[in-house]
Amino acid sequence: MGYSLSKDIHAENNFAWCAIDADGKLIGFSLLKVEGKKGDFELTVVDELYREKGVGTRLFRERIKKAKLLGLEKLTLNHWLKSDSRKPFCAEKFGFSLSEVKCNYWSTQSMVFGYNCVECNQLPCVCECHVYEINLRGNA
Repeated sequence: MGYSLSKDIHAENNFAWCAIDADGKLIGFSLLKVEGKKGDFELTVVDELYREKGVGTRLFRERIKKAKLLGLEKLTLNHWLKSDSRKPFCAEKFGFSLSEVKCNYWSTQSMVFGYNCVECNQLPCVCECHVYEINLRGNA
């Protein structure tokens, strides 16, 4: 399951990738939102049956490649964290590092949009957000 804060994922400054299996079934999706010289990895979703098979890694690699082609200087990834969450499986492998921890990060949005968070199952959301960043300047 994944979420995007972009209201229009088809906007000019958003780039999306889909992973499709041999039968044409959607098995993964990712989104890169660009604002100036900064990019946000808003979404990475891989079907449970295809995890640990390189699908997410390939989606990460493609977004980083596009970010470099666009001349972006920094990428950010926000990761929901609950007690049994894993770290973003690819973030550190690709050079992202934890830069900040935000408590109750999605609280206001959950109230505005009226959703119970699927992670903490509360309204308002009380999940922590772990912010990972990578500086692309000088990373060819």
